Amino acid sequence: MSSGESGFPAARQGRARGLRMLLTDPALPVAALGMAAIITALHAPVLTWAITGGLAGYSLSGSV
Repeated sequence: MSSGESGFPAARQGRARGLRMLLTDPALPVAALGMAAIITALHAPVLTWAITGGLAGYSLSGSV
């Protein structure tokens, strides 16, 4: 059984490299952010009023 530079067997290094590539691949975060953007765009009027109401309530409460 050959070992690589790190002292681990070559097969284990290959699995670790594959796992590292899956964990650092930007496809999953990009897809999640894309879905979040679409969902946010569909609910924009509700979110706008919620944020506006929250800011108005904060400013009217004397916290500012």
